[in-house]
Amino acid sequence: MKKNYMYFLFFAMAFTTMRAQTNINFDVSSTNGTGWIGFMNVFNLPAPYGDMAYQFGSSWGTPDLVAISDVVSNTLTLKPNRINDPAVPYWQSGNLMGNKLMDASFYLEDDSLAGTAFTFNGEVLSNTLNSTGLDVPFVYSAFIKVFAPDYSSFTTYTYDLSVGNFSITLDAADSAPGDHVQYGFNVTGPNIAIDPSFDAAYDALGSIVIGENTTLAIHESTVNEVVFYPNPAQTQWHLKAVNIITSIELYDVLGKQIMALNPNTLETTIDASGLSKGIYMARIHTNGKLGTYKLIKN
Repeated sequence: MKKNYMYFLFFAMAFTTMRAQTNINFDVSSTNGTGWIGFMNVFNLPAPYGDMAYQFGSSWGTPDLVAISDVVSNTLTLKPNRINDPAVPYWQSGNLMGNKLMDASFYLEDDSLAGTAFTFNGEVLSNTLNSTGLDVPFVYSAFIKVFAPDYSSFTTYTYDLSVGNFSITLDAADSAPGDHVQYGFNVTGPNIAIDPSFDAAYDALGSIVIGENTTLAIHESTVNEVVFYPNPAQTQWHLKAVNIITSIELYDVLGKQIMALNPNTLETTIDASGLSKGIYMARIHTNGKLGTYKLIKN
């Protein structure tokens, strides 16, 4: 009986360890591992151009990726690459599409995750990125990459960035201590001309806006005990809280503040009648606490 009990206990412990998994929700302010950094692989256009197409790969500033972080709304906006270098003909062609294909990654590298099971979660709040007027289309994804200890090889696990929640899971058996683990986002496509005459065409190419996976996030009932209804709403959101609502800040998905209120009451409303349909983020202050909530206007 004792042997059987010990065997069962060992099996239960092993099973629990095998199933243990970490959920990592998108956080634009995360300092895990390296913190958020950028990397760019550069190729010649037109593509494909064989081995001669590859030019170089290096760390890259986020303004040129283009990756725009907004810590207030906890969002990341990814836009087509627009290299701030007028060099012709190396970068620029004189047309909307430049002379290089840019393979841009914005990610965290956290080697403490090697040999563990974890899931990278987030939500694509909007995706208007398009390749209108370009000969080479954009390709985009969320990813987890596992590099060998010497970076000589890697395996990539990806998820298409269509609108909605996403999750990418890495099993413990998919990496080993000593490997390098990265997770984040990639946009590959041509660099776009920096000439101001192309500004309108650049804006028309759109963007991808990413936030946290709100099904995993801690929300009103557990943080500030704030209730919104209806949500989605057409004309207004009603708010009810256990503690006094001292201030409300409303932001669009690009991080632009569009409203500020100081109700100092337990119940109040946010007027949605003049807002466009879409997703908004509300920062609510109650009793010295701060919570961020997703509101939908339909």
